[in-house]
Amino acid sequence: MELSKDQWIDTNYYKYWDVLYHLSCNITRDQNLSADIVQDVFVYIWKNYTSLTIENPKAYLIQSVRNKSLKSLTIKRFDTIQLEEAYNALVDNEVLSKEEETLFKEQLLSMIYCKAQEVLPTRCYQIFILRYSNKLSYKEIANKLGISESTVDNQISKALKTIKTTLPYSVDYVIVLAYLFNVK
Repeated sequence: MELSKDQWIDTNYYKYWDVLYHLSCNITRDQNLSADIVQDVFVYIWKNYTSLTIENPKAYLIQSVRNKSLKSLTIKRFDTIQLEEAYNALVDNEVLSKEEETLFKEQLLSMIYCKAQEVLPTRCYQIFILRYSNKLSYKEIANKLGISESTVDNQISKALKTIKTTLPYSVDYVIVLAYLFNVK
């Protein structure tokens, strides 16, 4: 790198700090943590400056802050609201790869299934899983369990209504249904 270590740090810190901080905030939803993450990235560069080859400082810094921010999320325990907010922020900012987007959807679905298991009666939960996890039709579920299709329909309606009322308010019911129907 052409600049001295101090010049490189000063130049890029002042040039990109705002962008990096906001990127991290969009991922972590934690201002203090985001400031620490940006600072840690610059400290790492300062300590390892002579062994690094950074051709595009902006791209390197964005990727480093993004990775460190995402890594910080694995340490935190999420509730459904935090997971949804993080997912929406990442998708809105086109920060997620397709694999990461799939992983977030799977984590949200896992939370929905756990909530369903907590709040639904056993038979209702069984029908819910057969429908949304196993992707069986009402007719297939009815045949498998030896019940009528109208019973399956009633149980699915009951399950969705119960889940809707027990999920945190910020989880959009339409998003929940879209995830349930679109999971591969």
